[in-house]
Amino acid sequence: MRSLRRLLPILCLPVLALPVLYGAAALALGLLPAPHRQPMLGQPTVPVYLMSNGWHVWVALPARADKEGTDWGAWLAESSLGERLTEGDYVAFGWGDRDFYLNTRRPVDFRPGLALAALLGRGPAAMHVMRVPEAALTGSEPKPRRLEVDTLQYRALTAYIWAGFARGGDGRPQPLPEPGFGLDDAFFEATGRYSPFRTCNEWIGAGLRAAGLKTGWWTPFPYGLMQGG
Repeated sequence: MRSLRRLLPILCLPVLALPVLYGAAALALGLLPAPHRQPMLGQPTVPVYLMSNGWHVWVALPARADKEGTDWGAWLAESSLGERLTEGDYVAFGWGDRDFYLNTRRPVDFRPGLALAALLGRGPAAMHVMRVPEAALTGSEPKPRRLEVDTLQYRALTAYIWAGFARGGDGRPQPLPEPGFGLDDAFFEATGRYSPFRTCNEWIGAGLRAAGLKTGWWTPFPYGLMQGG
């Protein structure tokens, strides 16, 4: 028993080192820019924003862009949110563990069991979609990160977001029965599962990389997204 007690601190070292290694990798890879490109010269660009509350990031696209854009109101027509979108609005998309999203609506609702279940990928994901007036983006604090994307980048980013929705038999997004945080947001069925390596923020980062936009190699935390890699 005495020998086991002496060995216990040594045996625990790898476990205790995991959070440190994870944080160091997230910091280094979040700040290291992944391959990206500038918008093509002579092409019109669309402004896209990254919004953060300090721990979670959403990507916001125009509700109705020009000819090459997407009418998100039509895409989300099966939900009450689609009816509320107007010409000058943006639509913000976030992805995450469904149970954690729905049961942690306030800081006081946080439960370690919910967080652990999310990290283990035990449950399905959900897409959180919000209506954001343009004035809220340009005048909000902290300042969102603005990206100018060309047509090809915009198409790649929207295709990535589409793929994040788990669609019904009619090919449309499936709203969840649970309400959003207010009148201007809603939850939808989503694809994939949350994990320590595919967090809500890394879901955004993967979409930016797929579109050739500047971000970190791996972005489990917001700074790799909001600093531009």
